[in-house]
Amino acid sequence: MSGGQIAALIFAILLLLPGGCFLLAGISAVTYSQYAGIALLGLLIAAAILGLAGYLFWRAFRRRPADTDGASPPRDP
Repeated sequence: MSGGQIAALIFAILLLLPGGCFLLAGISAVTYSQYAGIALLGLLIAAAILGLAGYLFWRAFRRRPADTDGASPPRDP
């Protein structure tokens, strides 16, 4: 893993906590009709934070593209 992939993984893990908290608060606020606006806002914030965490997980675990300069890989002797 490169340094950028490690950083993306660390930030993705750190974003899971606030995203999960907003998600739980939004879900719990849905049960009260007087807090419907706050619940929607909490769920939107949770979706944004968890979406960013998902993107960072994807960046951390994706494979780098192979060299496409036309050169063949070195052979083993």
